Amino acid sequence: MDQKEVSQNQTKYIQFRLSEEQYNKLKISGETYGLSPNLYAKKLAQKSHLKKPYLEHDQAKSLLLELSKQGTNLNQIAKKLNQFDRMDNQDKELIEALRYTYGVLAQAQKGYQELWQQLQK
Repeated sequence: MDQKEVSQNQTKYIQFRLSEEQYNKLKISGETYGLSPNLYAKKLAQKSHLKKPYLEHDQAKSLLLELSKQGTNLNQIAKKLNQFDRMDNQDKELIEALRYTYGVLAQAQKGYQELWQQLQK
């Protein structure tokens, strides 16, 4: 491919601003390789290796929404448990059911949080 073909294939233009310090760093680094700051920045962009995300954007959003909902459920159950001062037999059964549900949801939320942390790496 000659220079003209390369120029015709490259039709997109990117412009960004840098501080004086950032520009000087880019300029000095480029000069080390005999390149202008623009060409050096282009070479850096072409050689960059970005990690592919584990989840698509929509999947990550739905996971965060689910974590939020479960957190809300946990808070509601904890609030209800803390409101019981006196207990009769029926209240004891309800409290035990709420405690069990709270434990299950807490474990699920912990699992989701661990999964989310692993996906962030």
